Amino acid sequence: MKNINFRKAVYLGIFFVSVFAILIRIAAVKTERSRPIISFISEWSSKGVPVMVKRVMPEDIAIYTKFTVVVNSDKTASGFVTADIKEKLKEGSRVYFAQKDLSVGVIVNVSDKVDIDSGMFAVNIEFNALFAKPDSIQVVFAHTEALERVLAVPNEALDISGDGYYLWVVEDARARKRKVEIGPRNDYQAIVKSGIQAGDLAVFNGQSQLKENVLVDIINEDRTE
Repeated sequence: MKNINFRKAVYLGIFFVSVFAILIRIAAVKTERSRPIISFISEWSSKGVPVMVKRVMPEDIAIYTKFTVVVNSDKTASGFVTADIKEKLKEGSRVYFAQKDLSVGVIVNVSDKVDIDSGMFAVNIEFNALFAKPDSIQVVFAHTEALERVLAVPNEALDISGDGYYLWVVEDARARKRKVEIGPRNDYQAIVKSGIQAGDLAVFNGQSQLKENVLVDIINEDRTE
């Protein structure tokens, strides 16, 4: 009899706890629904469109040229490149598996003669070690140029329109759209030849919501001086 009463007490306790939890949840939902809804439009009109920016400053940029090789069994690899790439490659240039990675070898030969079968120019490289299986195809990057004191922006910061490239900058807390001339670019960034100046605050996130002269709210602290 005592066991039965104990079980009833436990079941009743669980029931009341469950009901109490449901009532608390209902009260919380009602409280949440009673809060005033803040419109993004009204918030942006007072604070500005949220954006992330970076101060564009001159820097030295390494330029890499990409090509494909087939790995041999003796730490060497060979491939073929077009004439425009061949002109950029030099014997002794270091090669990488990814841009800005550690060097994995050097170019040992760039042919001046066109290969009859491929219509391209043969390139041979020597690896520091056997990094890949023989006969495997590898994409490598050769360091072919160094640009000094140039302005670079992330690719995603650029707006592409029918007549060229545009970049949003912030001046006096307002958005300004600038047409820019783009130079060399890689998978990460592009060199800006004209259209902006050193020290400009370039928008690299949030530009899809911008219009000319709209108020902006800078939400990051990356304003490198």
